[in-house]
Amino acid sequence: MRYMHNNYDSGIFNLVTEYENNTKLGLAIFLEEFAYKQLIDYYEKEEQLDKALDVVEQAISSHNYSVGFYLRKAELLIDMGQVEQALCTLDQANSIAPAELEITLLRAEAMTYSGKSEEALVLLLPLKSEVNQEALSEIYMVEALIHEYREDFELMFYCLRASLQENPRNEVALERLWLSVELSRNYEASIKLHEEIINEHPYSSLAWYNLGHAHAYLGNYEEAIDAYEFAFVIDEKFEFAYRDCADLCFETKQYDKSLKYYHELLEHFDADGDLLLRIGQCHQEKGDFDKARKYYRKANHLDPLNDEVYFHLGQCYAHEQKWKEALRYFHKAVQIEDRQEEYYEALAIVYYELKQYEKALPCFERANEIAPENSLFWMNHAAFLWETGRGEMALELLEEAEDYAVGGELIFARIACLFYLGRRQEAAYWLVEALEEAYDSHTVLFQLISGLQDDPLVTSIIADFK
Repeated sequence: MRYMHNNYDSGIFNLVTEYENNTKLGLAIFLEEFAYKQLIDYYEKEEQLDKALDVVEQAISSHNYSVGFYLRKAELLIDMGQVEQALCTLDQANSIAPAELEITLLRAEAMTYSGKSEEALVLLLPLKSEVNQEALSEIYMVEALIHEYREDFELMFYCLRASLQENPRNEVALERLWLSVELSRNYEASIKLHEEIINEHPYSSLAWYNLGHAHAYLGNYEEAIDAYEFAFVIDEKFEFAYRDCADLCFETKQYDKSLKYYHELLEHFDADGDLLLRIGQCHQEKGDFDKARKYYRKANHLDPLNDEVYFHLGQCYAHEQKWKEALRYFHKAVQIEDRQEEYYEALAIVYYELKQYEKALPCFERANEIAPENSLFWMNHAAFLWETGRGEMALELLEEAEDYAVGGELIFARIACLFYLGRRQEAAYWLVEALEEAYDSHTVLFQLISGLQDDPLVTSIIADFK
């Protein structure tokens, strides 16, 4: 089964330069097989498949009895969607090495993409009794690919599991397995499988990584973090393990631990805007806005069109009540991405703080328009309306909100609005109804109208309900 070579000798770049210069000059090119393989791998990794195909054609011309180059050509043609040409190439390969298993595996893959998946499965069936465990692992992998193409993700998972049971060291199967787990939602089965692999091969970083994913999806966050940590301790160049571990620490509010792993990422890999943004968010959550801004500005330097960076810079200034600076950054975020409801909500709040109420109103309205299902935006909009003397408008808004959003918070927000308007008898009636329906949300009343928690009518109704 084919896979992508990710590691190159430093001399590959000299080889590529020499090859491309000779090609431009129209000079005849003859290289050793290993050099051709390096060039093909390089162009394939860079997703320059046309160039990879040109190289493999020259390799076949120079080494026309090397079956490996015919196989690489077939792989490239399949990836480029040229299935019929791939099948012709496999026929040529078969004339050189008729017993080569890889030819049949690639033929089954090509047949699948040409709509002959059932025939492809039949082609593979007799091979299973004739090969060793390692080859059987490869056959199961191709079967998994066929089932993936047919969108039978359950069978895809079982074939990849069978592949790993035959050869637990099959890294390509381990890489493909997680996709099948996500698509089939076989998280518990994935945990069992990877624990079995780890018991046999405790230094399999991919197995630990997949185990971490399965635990994370099941909400076993500490087990997931432990598994990710094993993955990058075993392989210190395992970038995704660092990232997923750090991200999960962030999501579970373990900001110091998250920062530790983000900084280890900086030590081992080149910085990128998303990484610097995450570091800034950790510092922001810890309340260190100066450090947060420092990393946000670094992220902005690498990616000046990242709207999240501007939004979080605005949040830092808003936390410090530096409203004009916050306004400037929220505006930049909206200019880049105008479909994020929280950006408009943030703008509305800043305009409110600056007492620019007529500018705040359309921002609240835009947030509701983008995310009508979010009750919090409706409530904040309503609170703004009654705080600026538009209580009747607030009540109408909350009645409209019930057509789009659900939740006890909206009911209590409407009751708060009735109290604000002085319609106490009506408010009291609905309060009794609301407490029976959604008692746990009643504190919304006190968040929206300060002092209501000391109102004798309100306290007596809540006490009677208890």
